[in-house]
Amino acid sequence: MENLNHISSTSTGFSLGLALVCVFLSWILVHRWGQRNSKGPKTWPVVGSAIEQLMNYDRMHDWLVEYLSKERTVVVRMPFASYTYIADPVNVEYVLKTNFPNYPKGEVYHSYMEVLLGDGIFNADGETWKQQRKTASFEFASKNLRDFSTVVFRDYALKLSNILSQASYCGHEVDIQELLMRMTLDSICKVGFGVEIGTLSIDLPENSFARAFDTANIIVTLRFIDPLWRIKRFLHVGSEALLKQSIQQIDDFTYSVISKRKFEIKEACISGNMNIKHDILSRFIKLSEDPNSNLNDKNLRDIVLNFVIAGRDTTATTLSWFIYLMITHPHVSQRLYLELKAFEEERAKEEHVPLVQYDLQDIQSFNERVSQFSSLMNYDSLGRLSYLYAAITETLRLYPAVPQAGPRICLGKDSAYLQMKMTLAILCRFFTFSLVPNHPVKYRMMTILSMAHGLKINLSRRL
Repeated sequence: MENLNHISSTSTGFSLGLALVCVFLSWILVHRWGQRNSKGPKTWPVVGSAIEQLMNYDRMHDWLVEYLSKERTVVVRMPFASYTYIADPVNVEYVLKTNFPNYPKGEVYHSYMEVLLGDGIFNADGETWKQQRKTASFEFASKNLRDFSTVVFRDYALKLSNILSQASYCGHEVDIQELLMRMTLDSICKVGFGVEIGTLSIDLPENSFARAFDTANIIVTLRFIDPLWRIKRFLHVGSEALLKQSIQQIDDFTYSVISKRKFEIKEACISGNMNIKHDILSRFIKLSEDPNSNLNDKNLRDIVLNFVIAGRDTTATTLSWFIYLMITHPHVSQRLYLELKAFEEERAKEEHVPLVQYDLQDIQSFNERVSQFSSLMNYDSLGRLSYLYAAITETLRLYPAVPQAGPRICLGKDSAYLQMKMTLAILCRFFTFSLVPNHPVKYRMMTILSMAHGLKINLSRRL
């Protein structure tokens, strides 16, 4: 009898389980049937489009373009949020410009990025964003900052050129994206925060801040498709544990920069030296001293990190894609070279200086000629390089580092163009580039469109 009862109980349990499976499968079939005419990403019950999105994460831009080529609006449904992507120019203009106040970053975006960007300009809305933009706009418009930036950008472009000429002399391949990231990091730290960190030296020292910043950037981007990130953060495991460690390294560096600049400003005031450095951080520190200001060290930290991603990552990424395009479009590279040669001769005549003669096999005379060429460039003279400007602008169209438009259009656009023109004028005038055989060139999913494996190239000097 007990055996019969056991069999009966097992049979009932099996039947119930089978019924639940059938109901579940039916639910899925009905759900999928309802999407038979949908042209967007297919969804599943509970998880939405998460499976398809995760499978295409490394090529997400291409994945979205495949859908946007069929429909101008695509909705990607996730477990706790839905993302709407639009490609109709009229709608894009409406969201980013015409009705901009109605489309803030929002709480979801802010909560995902807050750990890295805090309430900085990239992550802020409303009055917080307006105040930061107003202050930064005033600073970027100052002639002092422009003149200071011109000198800094020239110095670091020459440092990069010296490293490249040494590599070409020795026949070494280089990761140009890595070098450009170092150059722009040093530049933004000098221009933005008044500190010299020296990552672009000949021995290429390890920089824990840059490594931690890149790691944090990748992980916070992953949050947008990872429905479990809050659980991992609570349990302190996986990517969120690594993120916390990276943020600690970032904060150690950032707060030390703020502390150093505050001390220097205080010392200058005590000594009666009012010649304060023309960096952006100093401007915000002075504002924080106003009793009516709400700026504290945490706010200054957020401002610093937002300017790092604005001044380092976007510029270096655009320069990297530019060089890749020069490699893949040699006729453009040649035309650019001819423009730069003509520019060099014209400027030398205007300045009444003979051009330094150099030998490609003599690295010293080569570097002297590069240095002379750089001295012929300034803010005004670079404006003559119309083909270079057009090539940079086309690079931004094909490989936009970040989405920039409407009231949120890049404040540092002119400064970024200045650095890119100065750097590329030197590189494209004195070097030729070729891609290391079989080196993969693809983008990496993060807040900026950087190259996943860097850009490894061989290079040679040119007359």
